[in-house]
Amino acid sequence: MQTVAERIASAAYGAGARHAFGIPGAEIIELMDAIDRVGISFHLVKHENGGGFMADAVAQLTGAPALLMGTLGPGVANMATAVANAHLDRTPMIVLTGTSIEDAASAKTIHMLFDHSAFLKSICKRSVKLASGCPGSLIDDIIALATDGIPGSVHIDVPTGVVSTAITGDSASRPRNNGTDSRVDADLATLLSWLAEAERPLILAGVGVLRHQAHEELRTLVRKSGACVITSYKAKGVIPEDDPSVVGGSSLSTIADRALFKVMKAADLVLCAGFDPVELRDGWGQPWDSNANTAAISPAPRDHKVFETKLEITANLKAALGELAAKVEDRNGATWRGGLPADAREEAQTVMQPENPSVWGPYAVIETCRSVFPRETIATSDTGAHRILLSQVWQCYEPHGLLQSTGLATMGYGLPAAIGAKLVRRDRPVVCFTGDAGLEMVIGELATLRSLGLPLTIVCFTDNSLALIELKQRRMKLKNLGVDFPGTNFVAVARAYGGNGVRVTGREELEEACRSSLRSDKFTLIEAAIDKTEYDGQIL
Repeated sequence: MQTVAERIASAAYGAGARHAFGIPGAEIIELMDAIDRVGISFHLVKHENGGGFMADAVAQLTGAPALLMGTLGPGVANMATAVANAHLDRTPMIVLTGTSIEDAASAKTIHMLFDHSAFLKSICKRSVKLASGCPGSLIDDIIALATDGIPGSVHIDVPTGVVSTAITGDSASRPRNNGTDSRVDADLATLLSWLAEAERPLILAGVGVLRHQAHEELRTLVRKSGACVITSYKAKGVIPEDDPSVVGGSSLSTIADRALFKVMKAADLVLCAGFDPVELRDGWGQPWDSNANTAAISPAPRDHKVFETKLEITANLKAALGELAAKVEDRNGATWRGGLPADAREEAQTVMQPENPSVWGPYAVIETCRSVFPRETIATSDTGAHRILLSQVWQCYEPHGLLQSTGLATMGYGLPAAIGAKLVRRDRPVVCFTGDAGLEMVIGELATLRSLGLPLTIVCFTDNSLALIELKQRRMKLKNLGVDFPGTNFVAVARAYGGNGVRVTGREELEEACRSSLRSDKFTLIEAAIDKTEYDGQIL
């Protein structure tokens, strides 16, 4: 009969998990041994938070949950940001923690103890503390919940006195709702009629398209219906961004959004395809004409008030978009006469350029990198001023071409996510874009990168400032406070951690550094020295 640890390991493996990240503690070593025996690789990280971001990237690129593991007390506390990030970014993650006691009421010590489930339950889909005699079906159901419906993080806390005990007889697992049933019901029929009549159809594509791997169906629907497309910034690449139907990515830059809103206001049909409001910023509540026909296809019933549509269809995106694509008539260029989407696309792409395009600054860094790195490159981004610019300037040509923290928008994501991405996509170039403050939050993970021997590129925008907050302080005529700091010699740091380090101050130097990094068998950190004031007028 299986032990609790063995059942957790086999259920996680059965769910597709092949990678686990964390820091060992006495309370989880039996769990670690169990997952290793079924074929799940454990990767030692330098902080549980970084391990969680690595797991997030792995789950996005593989479609299967990864594991985040931590010991009691500080180990659990350290992982909170990563757990919340997975919860808000709809990323499946299995969080395994250990504790020294089963029954808190009978505890004879409080050293390092707090209620792990109470701490994490508000930032994950479900949190449970296992007890002696738990049925295996309970473990199965919790792990399945990570990918059911709207994906997210789930948490299992295992007392040391329970981990090696035998599971009890299984009761029936709960019915699972993966959103796989799709019917062409009256709402889909109505939507088909709207698509046939629309002169200016618009599709807003979001994270649901990614999760249900519905990009091919979306592309066929767009081609036949004549719709133009605006993606959430997480869904960049679901249609290659050099396709004329793509107007741009939404909701990070208020400057670029002004161009996108012109298309939205002109649309007479708006279809939200897996468009998740967790990605939307202020100003995106009900942004379309109230007279337009509006519909949403979502993997779960609407539980928000960010926007409303006349039709709300709950279905698997792949199945529903496939039905629409198969049945919609081919419009043969009969939509969007006048060229508004193309004009808006041009405006969104150029409005963020500096007045002098040849000037060295963050725009030049991104533009140069995109010209050097191959089309199939996977990019990750940390949060900061550079991310707003990057999300518009860096074009993606396939799903998951740009990984970033969206719903939580946390700093410290870029480097660990790049490590996770390279771990499972070793055949792809991977480049991380980060600010200097974000890099310093997770700089210890350079040691993880060294230990794994992964050759990837880190481009650090070095301006010795929290540039986005500093810009807002200046605009509000507030005192410069708590945003500037002395610089770090990142070149020396990179070399100390066993990688390449180079500082660049111009396009030609950056081009050579990028090309050299693509040839290297170890990681390369490129310190791009810029002036923080170059963001003025480009991002907000």
